[in-house]
Amino acid sequence: MNSRRWLSFGLVPSIGLGVVAALLASALTGAGPATAVTPEVPSKQSGMPWASGAFMPDYVPAAQVSFGKERGVRSDVAVVYAGRTDWDAVSNPTWLWRQWKSAPQTLVISSAPFPETGNWSLAACARGSYDEYWKDFGRSAAASGMAGRTVVRLAWEFNGTWVAWAAYRPADFVGCWRNIFTAAESQAPKLRWDWTVNRGIGDALSDATRAWPGKKYVDFVGIDTYDGYPAVTTKAGWNKQLNGNQGLRFWADFARRKGKRLSVPEWGLYPGYAWKGNGGGDNANYMTKMFSFFRSVGGNLAYEAYFNDTDPAHAGALSLNPKARAEYRKQVKAAVRRASR
Repeated sequence: MNSRRWLSFGLVPSIGLGVVAALLASALTGAGPATAVTPEVPSKQSGMPWASGAFMPDYVPAAQVSFGKERGVRSDVAVVYAGRTDWDAVSNPTWLWRQWKSAPQTLVISSAPFPETGNWSLAACARGSYDEYWKDFGRSAAASGMAGRTVVRLAWEFNGTWVAWAAYRPADFVGCWRNIFTAAESQAPKLRWDWTVNRGIGDALSDATRAWPGKKYVDFVGIDTYDGYPAVTTKAGWNKQLNGNQGLRFWADFARRKGKRLSVPEWGLYPGYAWKGNGGGDNANYMTKMFSFFRSVGGNLAYEAYFNDTDPAHAGALSLNPKARAEYRKQVKAAVRRASR
């Protein structure tokens, strides 16, 4: 196991005494270290037991600062989405790396395996047809200096029907993932990779484990989950989210069995019109239950990011849901207190 994989589990390869001295001086004076050390990904500045952050509609570091102020502790992780209109948007998201280069957050880039428009497919990707584009992605990441602070959330929610890369044929998905990983890593070996499912039985792939690329090709096992289908307004609703078929506990256990840390790159309220009748509204109980889940995962939780969206279709932003916002802030503060003991 090389040092790149050590970092995925929160361990740090051995460093020289000079670097240790520089880090100690930095801690005492607030100055930057004289020698750069590759940070653990995701890095933590929030004071919480796990790395914690958000998706914010404004793809700028200032939005993460605002989110930190709203909840009372800093943001560790910024979830963003690369473009999907053409290959340049997919394979060269240089604007994102430029935007976030000076920010402290780990950048989680949700990346499509190929453009959403055009005659592209998982089958062609599995044959290696897109490898050169992904080598370009790796070269761009390496040139940006951000590869060591970037998690690639490739082909997220592949078990659903709403994505162009729906894994109806899981063998094609696996082949595609492995080719992309290999091509990008040949240029930027510091990148991390998050294999993210959508909670529950998928309409495109009922057993998402069939699309597992293998331990060699994945750093984090991710799950996207929201307060709906069913809403966490009853004990039964939470039990289904937690213990139902391919629910939260299933994926936490799966990650542990595979020797990987769990991530929750998208989670949050869903009171918007898109899920009318199926979301929980301004639901403080959802916040309480999700934090109980985070605590149960313990040290195997790599990061989580609240989906703080103001779009009326979703409307999960904390600012739009005052009861849930108060409970979220309460849970964050409690998590910081536990971490400091």
